[in-house]
Amino acid sequence: MPENKAPQKRLFSPFSIVIIIIFFSVSAFNLAAWYFPRLMDLYHMYIYAPSATFISRLPGLFPFSVGEIMIILAVIIVLAAAVLTAAGLIRKNKRLLTAVRRVIVVILIYVYFTETCNCFVLYHTTELTERLAHYAAPDGYSTEQVVELCRKMILDANELALVVNRDEEGNIILPDDLASAARDSFAALYEDIPELRGYCPPSKRLISSTLMTQLDLQGVYFPFALEGAYNAYVSPARTPTTTFHETAHIKGFIREDEATFISCAACLASDVPEIRYSGCIEAMNYLYGECRKYATEEQIYSLRCDLTHLVAQDNYFVSEEHMKQAEESVIPKEKVNAAGDAAMNTTLKVNGIKDGKNSYSRMVTLLLIYELRAG
Repeated sequence: MPENKAPQKRLFSPFSIVIIIIFFSVSAFNLAAWYFPRLMDLYHMYIYAPSATFISRLPGLFPFSVGEIMIILAVIIVLAAAVLTAAGLIRKNKRLLTAVRRVIVVILIYVYFTETCNCFVLYHTTELTERLAHYAAPDGYSTEQVVELCRKMILDANELALVVNRDEEGNIILPDDLASAARDSFAALYEDIPELRGYCPPSKRLISSTLMTQLDLQGVYFPFALEGAYNAYVSPARTPTTTFHETAHIKGFIREDEATFISCAACLASDVPEIRYSGCIEAMNYLYGECRKYATEEQIYSLRCDLTHLVAQDNYFVSEEHMKQAEESVIPKEKVNAAGDAAMNTTLKVNGIKDGKNSYSRMVTLLLIYELRAG
């Protein structure tokens, strides 16, 4: 009788083949983004923008931050996986080890896929400075123009500070629906930035706002959840620009300088005084930062004299109470902040933003182009 041959063991299981195909496809897409920016523009406009408008409605159904909950669940799953892996090794249970390994692989491939499609490749679209170049002054902008635009923002903020809604203690009262306000404000930018069209999901208040305060962060974008969230302790004067900034990320504008510019420009175009006030303060802060680098001491002093006490009082990151709470946390604020800065710089540079966090100052160039547009 012929001998029964043992079935040959497959080199790769169907699960492994699917994972390998997804991994290399996503990697190829990531690589292509570096060499074909125009292709990324088409992806942004015709694939990412409509799909993000649809998908971002799902986390928008929940009153809490889905992205934050996903991170918490991921930490729990990793800890559980470590325990189960140890148990599987002790008991030599191959099925358990395989199941744990597959769960971890699925999570990693999901994160890689969503980070690539919803974040990494969008760093390689055409920059807004190039898209708005037809508005730019042919000879660039002088220090005097930066100073005068800063002064305009200060004076506008001074006026708005007197008309915004406040409670009995003087705190600014914001509109209840900032997402609808964002959609209305973004409409002013549709002609130049059509990707901003469509549904604007609400930004969620974070449970981990103390950690955000330690990191000196006002908001965060979760690509794996297509959701924006913000530090619940951020001052009311900075909340609108923060939520609009995260919405700009969801709309596919991943570069920090561009998201900040969009949030400022949208707020400045708003009919709501509290939102316009937030835009003035944000723009003022960035412009004043540039003035401190290049303007004369007399010009800087003049700007400071123009600023009213009320605006200065509203222009803070978080309250002293919340800052003290962050500083007294178990992990020192300085260490958390340093780690956060290192992570941010690494992320930006890995994705082609060579000057890292310094790219934020390029927002001033965009603001000058748009506010002083010559086209």
